[in-house]
Amino acid sequence: MDPAILGQVFRALNAEGVRYVVFGGIAVGALGLSRATRDLDLFLDPAPENVGATRRALERVFSDPALAEITPAALRDYGLVRYGPPDHDFVIDLTTRIGEAFAYADLEATPVELFGVAVPIASPRTLVRMKRESPRPQDQADVLRLRERFGIEDA
Repeated sequence: MDPAILGQVFRALNAEGVRYVVFGGIAVGALGLSRATRDLDLFLDPAPENVGATRRALERVFSDPALAEITPAALRDYGLVRYGPPDHDFVIDLTTRIGEAFAYADLEATPVELFGVAVPIASPRTLVRMKRESPRPQDQADVLRLRERFGIEDA
């Protein structure tokens, strides 16, 4: 993933006042644990004005008509919209809920500087809570490494 593009995305999100938390592989990496990933996972406040601000932020970086598909209704109905920026080798997952288990209000975040931008990253405890029930081997490896690194017994 291109650090310059990610920096542009984070700057645009912050400039639009988007309420978001980075989770997933980039969050794990931002906490100092190496982790390869090909997606940017953003957990969004689902309020319609926040979803609109998210779309405007992405339009600042990617002039793509497909961004019109990022709507409050789509995120309300599905809880996730996946966007693949043209001419880039990654996707952006915009999430507003994970089933009944997680909503934006459930997340603890801490600011971390990524690509020259202050970015809200899911806390280690939040990442453990989000990943501990996942069947994916990479998520289970993340849980073990996060628990070891941050001394998390139970989240």
